Amino acid sequence: MKILHIDPKTDNIELFDKYVSEGKDVFVLIYLEGCGPCIATRPEWKKIENVLKDKYKSNDNLVVIDVDQELLNKMTKLKEQPKGFPTILYITNKGETTEEYNEDDQEIFRKIESFEKWIDSKMKQKGGKRRTTKRRKSRKSKKHKKTKRTRKMRKTRK
Repeated sequence: MKILHIDPKTDNIELFDKYVSEGKDVFVLIYLEGCGPCIATRPEWKKIENVLKDKYKSNDNLVVIDVDQELLNKMTKLKEQPKGFPTILYITNKGETTEEYNEDDQEIFRKIESFEKWIDSKMKQKGGKRRTTKRRKSRKSKKHKKTKRTRKMRKTRK
């Protein structure tokens, strides 16, 4: 898992385009400085690093980014401009697929619990952390088979 903070001071926006071009699973928060909802959302978004670091530490395809809207014009791999702020997107398939975050439960809307649930759901769809195990059929012991066969033989003798 990679975490990236992009603002006018760091101006490392080319990394956003690089990760999208490489086909990484990119989760991005686009915020506007001074915006009330953005100010409330950013601290929750920054908790993702601590909450998900153990779960996805070996997943190099997961990238979590927050970016200042001032740099939108430099984000060449972003298909559509945000309609409002904050905007949270899931970008995959080398930028061909973009999905906007939406949580119906207003109690956890824009809270770390909701972000974690959303990211987990997307990563499981991609085969992220999920592991499937085959169930083995239980085999009857030889002793049981022998006993059953012996019973049949006894019945036929009588």
